Amino acid sequence: MRPTLLWNVFRGFWARRDVVPARRHLSCGNPPLEELFARGGPLRTFLERQVGSETQLQVRRPELVAVAKLLSDKEQELQETQHLLHDENEDLRKLAENEITSCEKEIAQLKHQIILLLVPSEETDKNDLILEVTAGVGGQEAMLFTSEIFDMYQQYAAFKRWHFETLEYFPSEIGGLRHASASIGGSEAYKHMKFEGGVHRVQRVPKTEKQGRIHTSTMTVAILPQPSEINLVINPKDLRIDTKRASGAGGQHVNTTDSAVRIVHLPTDWHK
Repeated sequence: MRPTLLWNVFRGFWARRDVVPARRHLSCGNPPLEELFARGGPLRTFLERQVGSETQLQVRRPELVAVAKLLSDKEQELQETQHLLHDENEDLRKLAENEITSCEKEIAQLKHQIILLLVPSEETDKNDLILEVTAGVGGQEAMLFTSEIFDMYQQYAAFKRWHFETLEYFPSEIGGLRHASASIGGSEAYKHMKFEGGVHRVQRVPKTEKQGRIHTSTMTVAILPQPSEINLVINPKDLRIDTKRASGAGGQHVNTTDSAVRIVHLPTDWHK
């Protein structure tokens, strides 16, 4: 029952992504977020069950339950504060308005946190990453857009205090960017960046346009997790080394030189 419920929630959430403008932040006044957490909706029902139950799921996901409880308490506090807006005391009404603004901001943050907690984690979430950006359709304007996106990621990495190292950088003639790659390392860098991969587009009047027409340009972003280091130990007893020599009449060292060597890993039968 619960897997079906969660699937319906996520299906509705991801379906709305197509109609939401790119890079638009979710907020308390954003209809998709409000609809997702609507009273009586599947997600709201699921969270209320977790807050009011002591099932095994609560033990497995205590952080989700704790945030859902905070959301419920904060929404209750908001409802109680809204009643003070009709009080005869003007100072009390102003105080209530400030408190309502603060509550709405905290509620929006808690909803964001719940969305992130519902997204399944991956083993590579804590890894560093390789970022690649490539200009797409749009000529010089696409290259300018690619340069802006690359600079944005570099500034975001500085904001997150991540290590950012440019590996490749191929600029265009007018200051744009054809292709670039960078290594980004820091706390949960791949977790925060993995959904940036894909095709990004911009519709605007480019600097190269003299008649004021709106152009559509695209660029692609690739996010690749860097593999973590592993310690590989191979027991020499698990290796079989076969050597082969040429036969027949030939040069001076034909029959005395190992001209081919094959190493076989016996437990896995892997050879090279």
